[in-house]
Amino acid sequence: MGRRRENRSERRPRGDCSHASNPFPRALPLPSPSGKGRRSDGHRSNIRPVDDRSRHKENRQEGSRTNDRNIVSRRSARRTKRSVLNYVIVIAWLAVASFNYLISHSALDGTTGGNDQKQPSKWSRRKMAAFQSKVTPTEENDKAQMFFQTGQLPGKEGMLSRFINRAKAHSIASAVDSQRHKSQQQKELEKSQQQKELKQITQTQKEEDWPPLSSLLDINGHIQEGTDLSGFLDFSIIGFPKTATTSILRHLSDLTDSLPKEHCDLVVNDTVKLLTNIFDDHAQRDKSSSEKRLIGIKCPQDVSAEWSIHNYAKYFPKTKLIVGIRHPVFWFQSLYNFRVSNVPWKKMLPTSKLKRCIPGSQGVCAWRANFHDFLARFGKTPLSSSSELNLLTSGDQLRDQVVKSSVGPVFLYDTSQLSDTIFRQDLRDFLGLKKDIPPFPTIDTSGRFDHITSIKKLTTQEKIDICNPEHDAIRSELMEKARKASIWIRNYFLKSEDVFVSNRIYFEAVLDSWKNDPCGGQDILKGWRR
Repeated sequence: MGRRRENRSERRPRGDCSHASNPFPRALPLPSPSGKGRRSDGHRSNIRPVDDRSRHKENRQEGSRTNDRNIVSRRSARRTKRSVLNYVIVIAWLAVASFNYLISHSALDGTTGGNDQKQPSKWSRRKMAAFQSKVTPTEENDKAQMFFQTGQLPGKEGMLSRFINRAKAHSIASAVDSQRHKSQQQKELEKSQQQKELKQITQTQKEEDWPPLSSLLDINGHIQEGTDLSGFLDFSIIGFPKTATTSILRHLSDLTDSLPKEHCDLVVNDTVKLLTNIFDDHAQRDKSSSEKRLIGIKCPQDVSAEWSIHNYAKYFPKTKLIVGIRHPVFWFQSLYNFRVSNVPWKKMLPTSKLKRCIPGSQGVCAWRANFHDFLARFGKTPLSSSSELNLLTSGDQLRDQVVKSSVGPVFLYDTSQLSDTIFRQDLRDFLGLKKDIPPFPTIDTSGRFDHITSIKKLTTQEKIDICNPEHDAIRSELMEKARKASIWIRNYFLKSEDVFVSNRIYFEAVLDSWKNDPCGGQDILKGWRR
């Protein structure tokens, strides 16, 4: 700031070196951006001032580069010195090692490495005296080699030798103990396996032998054609839903080897899975008793599933079927309220829309109350007369759904018969049980969530009374089906020799009651119940 700027218009004469003493000249020539010089005092000039700050920045950058080069050179020099020092150390170590080696070998020969007057050191004399007193002429070379390799005098076991010998002895003893222990375990395992096989053979001899499951299947994993599997399934409770099928299964479980829960594999045409479940359950049963127990399953959907009836006729033609029915009007009410209690998160449709099973009906519809249509598929009636076909909903179409070969014997009952003593006796005789069936307990109709007060209160409000006027439309539809089912079952189905009922007179009276609306107030069964 204290320096006066020279006038740009002034021009120094040629050869003027007044600026030579200044290392940083004040101005340098620079062409004009426009290509034309600027005029000043009537002269052309292309002189511009130079900024001192840019010059100083360049100097600093140059100095920084110089410092970097110096640092690199110093580091390189240090590395070089370190490498040379390492080489010197290695050479010195090799020289010392070579010298010691030569001294040692010359000591064994009684020399001192070419200098006869120089005596061996005190250490060498002591070692040599001990060595010569222990080594015989024949073992001299081997002992000497051992001495210089291990550092141990001949005739004495060093720490390493003793350790090695002890380790070898310990390993040998451990191997012997391990082999002895393995032999004992192997003997115990073989003995246990023999006892297990003997027990299996004994149990198999006590009862009828079951063939391997693989022998019943073909190369594709399907049941072999013409195979009769009735011997693996004595009875099946096939429906209808809400006709005390669960109660009967639980009651018979103490007298038979019934599979727990529902097994509806035949509904989806998976006979192999059902047979596998039967084999697995049979393998887990206690076979200590010599008494042969019946095997049974339960699936309320089987009675209305076309695949189920087809598989029963094809693979289980001798399996006894138990079928329960009840008045279609009360059956519909029970199934509707069951869905309300056990599936409270789904809203049931109005009953007027449940003539057919549509989306949202949850399987509750009047169509499923066609009990006679489903029973006609069993092949127990001729289906030849027009009077019989007129009672069936499908008519001629049902002929194509009837199985070619009839299913096994059928025991038909009404839910009102469960408390009868005669019913339990007839069911026992039908199944071939040796023990009497005890009285059936009271059926629990509570829902899964009835223990939650708020849910129970809500479901109670959603349940229906089929006799209320708002359900007249669906009740009329159900009554039409009830009348046709009553006539067909009594006049055609019960005439088959393979259909059994308990207390036939009472059962026919029950069927006659289906012709009347149960909400009319007249109870024609009064006097028949026991």
